[in-house]
Amino acid sequence: MKTIMIADDDSAILALLSYTFESDGFKVSLVEDGVQALALASKQTFDIILLDMMMPGLSGLAVTESLRQHANYTPIIILTAREDDDLKITGINSGVDDYLDKTTPQREIIARANALIRRNQIYQKTGTAEKQIESYQFKTLTIDLKTKTASLFNEKIALSKREFNLLVFLVQHQDIIVSREAILTEFWGETQEYETRVVDVTISNLRKKLDNRFIKTKRGFGYQFIEDETA
Repeated sequence: MKTIMIADDDSAILALLSYTFESDGFKVSLVEDGVQALALASKQTFDIILLDMMMPGLSGLAVTESLRQHANYTPIIILTAREDDDLKITGINSGVDDYLDKTTPQREIIARANALIRRNQIYQKTGTAEKQIESYQFKTLTIDLKTKTASLFNEKIALSKREFNLLVFLVQHQDIIVSREAILTEFWGETQEYETRVVDVTISNLRKKLDNRFIKTKRGFGYQFIEDETA
């Protein structure tokens, strides 16, 4: 049975979402503030987490950041009443997997949640299938697939889960130029409505952490991983 934690300080929204997900076969756990959400998610495993952006104690974004800092990569959806693209991009680069407006139809919320669960399962299976490839080693960069860490000049780089997976994705496709649209589909899904700007921001953050090496922009086409070449 799929499991979900839903956190919202509005009891009516909690009741509606609980009914919706239970009807789709989920086992649902409910909390009413960010502190409770962080505590429960830290001690119990879920297939997906649904968080209200503005909650007492801790915001949905603060809960997400704390979980990611402690290597909890459960897919997270933020529900928000604010239509703010910059806020969405900030959240996504902090580890949020999806943003949905509170007016989003319940059927779409279910569909988005199930899509994230499937994508997470695919990544886990891919990691298991690729055990024969334990690392990628370049002159100054090491990517360890077992520990999911990367080091530059023997210094560990602080990468988010999405940044690490994106780096591996580019390395695995280094012989070709990868379009922004391909990256958007791979990491945010075809149903997402984000513009490719979110890809540019994520790539920019990743490139800075790599000392502006390896990832080269091919204007009008996309990005390419090039060994030891300054972008």
